[in-house]
Amino acid sequence: MAEDSVTGVDGTFEPAPPPLLSDPLSGLVTGANLPTQRRDEHLPVAAPKLPTPDDLREAVDAALQEEEPPPPQAPAPPPPPAAETPTGIMRPLRQWPSAAAVARTLRATRERIQAPPALRKPAGMRSGMTVVIVIVLVTVVILYFVITSLANTFSQLFG
Repeated sequence: MAEDSVTGVDGTFEPAPPPLLSDPLSGLVTGANLPTQRRDEHLPVAAPKLPTPDDLREAVDAALQEEEPPPPQAPAPPPPPAAETPTGIMRPLRQWPSAAAVARTLRATRERIQAPPALRKPAGMRSGMTVVIVIVLVTVVILYFVITSLANTFSQLFG
């Protein structure tokens, strides 16, 4: 078996990808013209220098020296005494109706319920009938168009 410059004698070494990928949309093909580098060739990498405990101690001491304690503040003057307001008592969130208003509402409801049927006025009888008539008319118009369309379709299929 012939030795290949990329894979070796037995063909088990995986070839390295090209260093630059070409851009197929712009038509650049310069990536294949650059020399390839094998994966087993390692470049020297610079490792960061780790700080020593003495360096850390010096940095902390310098930061502590830069910090200064805040100057003592004079105590705030006491607030002036407010008008006598009960503490701990909250105003109601909403105003409740008075007892007289509740009694009037209950009395009107009781009178309406206890009135004889002849005196009771049916609420919305005319409006209810109007709604029913409108719904029936709309349904009839829709059914008319559906039936005429169906008849037209059958006449075109079998006519």
